[in-house]
Amino acid sequence: MKKILLSLAVVFTAGAATAQVDTLTEFFTGTPALVGSAGAGYVSGNNDYGDLGKFMRFDASNGLGNGTVNGVLLWIPVKDDNGGSFNVVARDFTGGAFGATLATETITLAAVDTSLAGYSIAEGTTPYNVAVTFSTPIAVTGASDIVIGIELPTTMGDTIALTHNTDGDFAAADQYTVEEWSDNSAQFFGDPTNWDLDVALAVFPIVDVVPAVGLEEASIEANVFPNPATTELNIEVKGEATAVSIITMDGKVVATQDIVGTSAKVNVAELTSGVYFYEVVAADGTVVRNTFMKK
Repeated sequence: MKKILLSLAVVFTAGAATAQVDTLTEFFTGTPALVGSAGAGYVSGNNDYGDLGKFMRFDASNGLGNGTVNGVLLWIPVKDDNGGSFNVVARDFTGGAFGATLATETITLAAVDTSLAGYSIAEGTTPYNVAVTFSTPIAVTGASDIVIGIELPTTMGDTIALTHNTDGDFAAADQYTVEEWSDNSAQFFGDPTNWDLDVALAVFPIVDVVPAVGLEEASIEANVFPNPATTELNIEVKGEATAVSIITMDGKVVATQDIVGTSAKVNVAELTSGVYFYEVVAADGTVVRNTFMKK
């Protein structure tokens, strides 16, 4: 049955900034918007149709290659919080149908700051206010086909919605912008029999892609804990390493610590909440870079 849009489009703006981060954001261009209202529900969130989830699809056509998906950044501009939560999930989408769950993290609505003061800059002028690190990174290849997004809250009175761009900004919405209907079927926003909206959702996977052939790979392995970190980040290294740096998403080094032996500790207590890179330098000059989340 075709879903008919009867509600208001609300446009959000964000302050300009320049940053480059390892996120898959090729879909999200144009003007940010939000279709819906608190009374009737939202196209990209809870609504009267009982939709279960909202996702973006990622494959080799939009930057997915050999490596890992470590987490995701989301822009959730509105919420109604009655004490519930929602899940941030990644699922297999081979053949254009929902498959196995690859990663899931539960986020309380109380943790979502929808005020402008709570926004960070994901890339360019695109903000995000929810940063999620998957406890187990998802291994991907150029042949992978996955969806990443949110399973909507189900507690009575709880509502969230993702920002999307403006109708017409994303012509491939009939292949890559996905919702899960109440019958668990996968449906596309751009399908003329559904919303018929050519939009992309503000879903930005954090990726770590293996270097292409001809580039030197790092001679070490590095892991950090706890993740998310609150006051201290512990680094454990396999191989000979010299130092670790903490780097913001816009490339600013905010902490550096020598590595003695196979471990180091970095004080992150003064950092603001969000996603950061940690970069470990091997004795031969190669580096390992990955992400962690600061609470």
